[in-house]
Amino acid sequence: MFNNKIALNPYKQLDSPSNAEIPPAWRYFTLRLRMKKISTALVTGGLLLAIFSLGRIFELRAGLYTPQLRFTDGLALGTHQLIHGSSPGASNGLMRWSDFAYVQYVTNVDYLCNSVMILEALHRTGTKADLLMMYPEEWHLPELGGGDAKTESGSKDNHPTVPTESRLLAQARDLYKAKLAPITVQTFTRGDPTWQQSYTKLLAFNQTQYKRVISLDSDATVRQHMDELFFIPSSPIAMPRAYWLDEPTLSSQLVVLEPSQLEWQRIQAFMTTHEDSGFDMDILNTIYKDSSTVLPHRKYDLLTAEFRRHDHSKYLGSEEPWNATAALQEAKYVHFSDWPVPKPWLQASKVMEGYQPDCKDGGGAAGQNCTERDLWYGFYTDFSQRRQQICNLTQTIAL
Repeated sequence: MFNNKIALNPYKQLDSPSNAEIPPAWRYFTLRLRMKKISTALVTGGLLLAIFSLGRIFELRAGLYTPQLRFTDGLALGTHQLIHGSSPGASNGLMRWSDFAYVQYVTNVDYLCNSVMILEALHRTGTKADLLMMYPEEWHLPELGGGDAKTESGSKDNHPTVPTESRLLAQARDLYKAKLAPITVQTFTRGDPTWQQSYTKLLAFNQTQYKRVISLDSDATVRQHMDELFFIPSSPIAMPRAYWLDEPTLSSQLVVLEPSQLEWQRIQAFMTTHEDSGFDMDILNTIYKDSSTVLPHRKYDLLTAEFRRHDHSKYLGSEEPWNATAALQEAKYVHFSDWPVPKPWLQASKVMEGYQPDCKDGGGAAGQNCTERDLWYGFYTDFSQRRQQICNLTQTIAL
């Protein structure tokens, strides 16, 4: 029975036509080659993914420390348009120009005119920030459209019943778009009466409707706006050095600050517990001398007295040659400080003649070089002319 069965051959894999034609050694080689290609592709993809991931990490880290806003980015924006940046108090990196303001404080008609001149200069040079003026609450502010402000053509309402302070307040509001804030003038009983009401400027710390403000003394000339200072790294306060003094001191003639209830309460507490604390500059130096951000004085706090000096090393901060014209060209804010020459709204020709800058030997056929003297007199002439044109006020005879 079993002898009739057919003998079965051992199992043998059937070769496909392609496999049958390829030698075993070659098939092994091509398989290894395909595996290498796959491995190379995987390694390359991994490297590209790693490089991309590292790039994103560095980009994100840089974004934490590098401001996203360049000064020129904001110039084309309207007052209420959004600004992308890392300015103080920003929420999600968005700010508005209305978060920033230049602040002026006034206590009498002379300083009111000075402040109006400051606002006019900022308005004329194209600032995008708000203009805020604090004035004594007892002054009368005319209603909008009352015709008390000077018009763009230069005409003005000279009605005798309109006080000068009312006319100038209306002018600041109507022509230069300033926001006006009535305040109770802060005073102190000791010290130089010339600065007896200078504490008013410290109310800038309480203007918490703004993220950052720039407070400017008004006995000065603004040559260009300083909008870039709104975007310096966040700090409660920033001031230039009083470079003309021997002891390290900060100047309060230009102050960049971030208003807050905390800082305002700190100022108030100091004022109430230090009866003879000095002037506003003394107060700010006592509180912030070791923590303030320091601004460059060469651009933001040039004194008129610098043009009377023979040694300019303190201003220059180096041994570079003094060039009066170049120093003025780079300056954005020039402060009148020429003791014993009085302030520029006071007429004192004889005193000025006695303390005017010296002329220098020009050498050769050039004769004398009176550049400093010409520029110095130019500061006072320009101030007097703008006072007449903007405020319709003339100089007062100095006592």
